[in-house]
Amino acid sequence: MKILICSDGSERSRRAVSFAAIIAAAAKAEVTIFGITQDQQEETRLKEILFEESRELEACGVRAGIAMKSGDPVTEIVQWTLDREYDLVAIGAERRRGQEFFLPSAKAHSIAEMIFPPVLVVPCERRQIKRILICSGGGPYIENAVRFAVKIAKDLPAEVTLLNVVPEPPAMHGTLYRHQADVEALLKSGSALARNLLNEKKIIEDGGVQAAIRIGHGIVIDQILDEVARGDHDLVVAGSWAIRDRWRSYAIGNITREIVNRTDRPVLVIRSDKAPRSLANRLRKMVTKFGPKPGRS
Repeated sequence: MKILICSDGSERSRRAVSFAAIIAAAAKAEVTIFGITQDQQEETRLKEILFEESRELEACGVRAGIAMKSGDPVTEIVQWTLDREYDLVAIGAERRRGQEFFLPSAKAHSIAEMIFPPVLVVPCERRQIKRILICSGGGPYIENAVRFAVKIAKDLPAEVTLLNVVPEPPAMHGTLYRHQADVEALLKSGSALARNLLNEKKIIEDGGVQAAIRIGHGIVIDQILDEVARGDHDLVVAGSWAIRDRWRSYAIGNITREIVNRTDRPVLVIRSDKAPRSLANRLRKMVTKFGPKPGRS
């Protein structure tokens, strides 16, 4: 595995280095610390900090190279990853209190949307990775994220929980999926959701990692935040999908963006190679399925 850790010499970058070091040490990864400064007069100071960060990695058994560029951080990171191949890019994010949730730097979103490798956004200190939460939408678009997370989990090792949130049901079905025991009923239903979740669980277990499935109930982001706190998860995994040039640009969906914005844990954003069906296509399929049959009035 090849990991790029982006650093501007700040405290947020130090957190990214410390957390990425856990993954790098377990995976025996090749690491590059990429320093970016917007002020050439700060290059000497940044270089000293980069050497300190490299020594921190060496203390964890990870050898790290150092590279530096001067310019806009987003532009430089995007260009650097276009010219070189990495399996993971780690960046630090600000922890700013606002309306009762943490608001990471908008630059984290820009980088996650614009580069091909998975992006690890680190807004806080976390000294271990024992529990990983994968936010599954119940569709096939999260499969890349599942496979990547399995590799990390096996190396650490860590246990994995798959979380899917179902909408609020009508009152007459108010007890449906409210208890974890009801998950078994869902998984035996033969529905597309059940098939996808079972396939994701099989991918994880085939990779030699213990997996559990949890079903949330209600507002998606609220259920994710509740599960993060309840399960004391160390890492949250979410997905993105390709837009325009599939090899260079990705879109963070509303839920993934909220996860990055609102959870106080590191978030790993992994791109899908499957584009989501448009609303128009889904409506057209529904009309074809349930509309009048040819030859009938």
